[in-house]
Amino acid sequence: MNGKPYPRRSSRSLRALAKLALIFAIPFDIALGAEKTSVYLYEDTRRLVSLVEEAALLVEQQGEGAFAQFNTRGSKWWIDQYYIFVYGLDGTCLFHPIQPELIGQNLIALKDMSGKPVVQFITEIGRKPEKTAGGWIFYLWPDRVQLIPMWKSAYIRKVIGPGDKIYLVGSGVYNIKTEKFFVEERVRQAVDLLQAKGKDVAFQEFRNPASRFVFLDTYIFVLDIQGRTVVDPAYPTLKGRDLSGFKDAVGMATIKEVLGKLRRGEQAWVQYLWPRPGAALPSRKLMHVRKVRVGDEEFIVGSDFFLATPIWMRG
Repeated sequence: MNGKPYPRRSSRSLRALAKLALIFAIPFDIALGAEKTSVYLYEDTRRLVSLVEEAALLVEQQGEGAFAQFNTRGSKWWIDQYYIFVYGLDGTCLFHPIQPELIGQNLIALKDMSGKPVVQFITEIGRKPEKTAGGWIFYLWPDRVQLIPMWKSAYIRKVIGPGDKIYLVGSGVYNIKTEKFFVEERVRQAVDLLQAKGKDVAFQEFRNPASRFVFLDTYIFVLDIQGRTVVDPAYPTLKGRDLSGFKDAVGMATIKEVLGKLRRGEQAWVQYLWPRPGAALPSRKLMHVRKVRVGDEEFIVGSDFFLATPIWMRG
């Protein structure tokens, strides 16, 4: 793999996808990203990923020559809150239609409202070994019309363009629906960090609001194998809460269900009912957990989130 562009292959792919889009009356951008969007439940997420994937193909072929197309307000590349931005591997902003004054600046030290190193997270995706690596970053950012910062979610795609130059192409939206994929990926990353760096380093990261493990109003927690809290960001001043007897809004023994499933496998999903903050009626909540051994200790690493779909719909 030499990292050079493949105009013949990309051109053929574009023509084939355009034909498919016409045949099945599917928007071209959605057809283009179909391979990478199948893991997502919500149309808004799939639309964003498809937009970035199509932009990535254009940058792969044209490099900076593609930026002029991204700079047209009202086009497919820049409509409402959707727009394309591009960074270099060193954290330099190469293109930004909303804030053109950032272009040419190295923003590697840029942080969000909670201290997350946003641009550093972007460049880490570019250092993945895969030629077409992609990934998500989540950060708190001030919206132009809101009083308080809101969660913004950005999909980033690594691109190797002409001359083997690496570009990081992305787009983000506010208040995206939490996908099962987001939670599963963060739990997997938490397990990987725990196994690679040990519990002291990992637990510190899980507790740090500026880390990648606090996202979209949720976080990583750690239990011991008896169901007692080890890392508990929701109650940072309490240690060792025994959650083995926790029951949801209709009396289901949620943690016992988790422990039972993990006796039969290495990971599990558990659904339960719990009121959203400020709400009286319960909503569906999903918890993803994985079992991991570190030295002679065994832990349960997990995260949970409220589903955007109603109770009676299946996730």
